[in-house]
Amino acid sequence: MSTSFETFEFFEGGRTDSRAPRITVRRSGQLALTGATVALLGEDISHVQVGYDPTTKAVGIRPAPEGVRGRYRLRRQANRSGLVDGRRFFAHHGLTVGEARTFEAQDFGGGIVGFRLTEPGAAEGEPKAAEAKPARGGKRKGAAA
Repeated sequence: MSTSFETFEFFEGGRTDSRAPRITVRRSGQLALTGATVALLGEDISHVQVGYDPTTKAVGIRPAPEGVRGRYRLRRQANRSGLVDGRRFFAHHGLTVGEARTFEAQDFGGGIVGFRLTEPGAAEGEPKAAEAKPARGGKRKGAAA
C-alpha cells in the first residue's frame, strides 16, 4: 500500500477568535488579554490595577493612572492584545494556578473588566466549569518537550 501526496491532510494551525473578550490565566500567573478585552479597558492605557473580590471569587482589572500604587504595566502585543504579570497578585491572595485557563471577560461596571474563578453560589474552591476552558497551545501534563 503506497501513500500519495494527494492523501495528506496538513495541519494549518489552530485558530482562536482573538476578537472575543477573553482573559487567559497562565500557570505562571501571567494574564493574557485579547485585543477585545484591552479595548474594553481603553485603547490608550499603559498600566492596570488588578483586584480580587473574595466573596464572589472575581478578579477585576481596571486602568491605573500615573502614580497609583499597585499598578502593573500592560505589555501591548502586535495583535493589540496585552500581557499583565500577575504573579505577585495571585501570591498575595493565596490563589494558585495549576494549569492555564481561559475565561470570558465580563464588564463589572465602573471601568472594571474581569472574570470569576468560581460559579456564583458554588462550593468554596470549586472550579468554574462553564466558562473556564483550558488555554490553547499550552503544554499538557506528560507531553514531551
